[in-house]
Formats: sequence, structure tokens, C-alpha cells
Amino acid sequence: MRVRTRAWLLLVGCAGGVLWAGGPARATGLPGTVAPAPGRGAAAPGPGSVAAVGPASPAHGVRSPAAGPRADLAFHGRAVIDGDRMEVRLTPRDHGPAAVPEASVRMRWSVAAAGAVTSSPGCARTGERTVVCGTGALAAGQAGEEIRLVVRLRVPAPEVTLEVETVWNGGVTDPDRTNDRLRVLVLPTGDEYAF
Repeated sequence: MRVRTRAWLLLVGCAGGVLWAGGPARATGLPGTVAPAPGRGAAAPGPGSVAAVGPASPAHGVRSPAAGPRADLAFHGRAVIDGDRMEVRLTPRDHGPAAVPEASVRMRWSVAAAGAVTSSPGCARTGERTVVCGTGALAAGQAGEEIRLVVRLRVPAPEVTLEVETVWNGGVTDPDRTNDRLRVLVLPTGDEYAF
């Protein structure tokens, strides 16, 4: 049997199963539930039918009540390389409307570090090129405390790519992920690069 024929039979079988089960289901408004089409009783699924399991997904652009509060978390900072030493200063900011109880930010750089990384309290080195830092609680419309990081690079590099991204946002829904996922190219000129 050819592939096109098998695909057509599968499509016809699924459509027949849906019609046999009482037609297309309609949403009841309760997450994870469906009701039979109007005028039909609930029917047991038959051969070839497909049953939906799990919560119903909301329409594109519509936020489910279970999604939680919304807050736009952003990171702004400066990075400088002087010889084999890179310094990063990062300030988290909550643009609101809700407060963020706690967030974590990961900073990753493209060149391996030589030995220890000096950082603000609440930071932990999680790999040869990665540090994760807690932001603390962030009030809506306010900036948090500055996070400082000093990395001694294993070898002086002609450039370092610094990646900054949120790894935990305190359970809030962030409508704009473009300002908390950053990639910055830093050159060893001794000049500060703002982002």
C-alpha cells in the first residue's frame, strides 16, 4: 500500500471515529472538560476515535486564569573587559503590573574562567562558564539591587559573548521575554558596554 493511500485511510478513519462518537466536541468552559455536541448524549469512544486528555488550551493571546499574575521582568547592565578580567554589573527591574516575589538570572560567558568567580551574595557558580544569581523580591515598577560579577578569564580573548536570561521568574507570567533574554558582545577595550 502506498504512503498516500495509507495517509488517506488514516484521515478517513479518524473522521469516521469522530462522527461515530457524536460529532465534534465543544468546550464547556471548564479546564480539561468537553461536552458532547448539542442534542447528543455522551457516547463512548469507538474504534478510530481520538480522545482529548488534559487541560484545554486557551485561544491564542488569551490568558488562562490559572496563568497567574503578570509582570515584565527586565535586566539592564554594563560589562567591561580589562585584560583577562571581565566585570558585569546587572540590575533587575520589574515593569509590573504585579510584584515578583523572587527571580533567578543566569549569566553565561563564551570564554572559560580561570579559578574563582567573585559575585554578589545570592549567586552560585553552576558551571565553568555559568553563574546563577537570585534577584530578591522586586516591587512592581521598581529596580532591584545591583548584581556584580567579576570573572577572571582563563586566557585573554579578542571578544566575549555574555548571555543573560531569566531562569525563574517567581511564578509570574512575563508578557515580554525580549528584555530578559540578552546576548552582549564585549570587546577587551576597557570600555563599558551598556545593555
